[in-house]
Amino acid sequence: MQGGGVFPLVSFFPMGYNCAGELMNLKENFEKALTYEEYVSLLDDNLSLHQRHYGKFEISREAGEAIKGIKPLNIIVLTEPWCGDSLAIFPVVRKIAETNGNWELKVLRRDENPDLMDGFLTRGARAVPIFLFLAADFSLQFRWGPRPKAAQNIFEQYREEFKQGKIEKSEVIKKIRNFYARNRGQAILAELLGIFKEPGLQEET
Repeated sequence: MQGGGVFPLVSFFPMGYNCAGELMNLKENFEKALTYEEYVSLLDDNLSLHQRHYGKFEISREAGEAIKGIKPLNIIVLTEPWCGDSLAIFPVVRKIAETNGNWELKVLRRDENPDLMDGFLTRGARAVPIFLFLAADFSLQFRWGPRPKAAQNIFEQYREEFKQGKIEKSEVIKKIRNFYARNRGQAILAELLGIFKEPGLQEET
């Protein structure tokens, strides 16, 4: 994540626009995006941490049933291999997608796709990871990121101390990473399950 002090945001809207107000072609962006396998090959020394978060994240039977009840989605992940938040969050979303079984997840690197990224800023910053959940026709259902609220609350708790130079940013980041390790993806799961209850996201029966 980049741009300290940004907060997690969920937005519901039909399509995305860039900073010039131009309609973005999300289908085109999805089709050119990296596969999950292509992206993880870029993680290098960070791969083990990514895999660790994936392995420790568990989905209850009840949560699994709720996830399986969501309609097919395409997901664009805007991120970078060096992003610490992404190393904890991305594998959780990956396992959620696998649980549904009808979602396709692909990745666009933030720095290589500034036009798309600038359509999904958080408080004016290019904070990542950002997850764009798209319907089968590639219309934007919602965006989520860059952090779950519980993780961002840790940053907010130390915001004034950081501004005053009483604590180093690296210490705050360490506290957030410790939260991810202890929480094992449950805060992310809870937030997304809440969003999935919104009208229009459930599979039609």
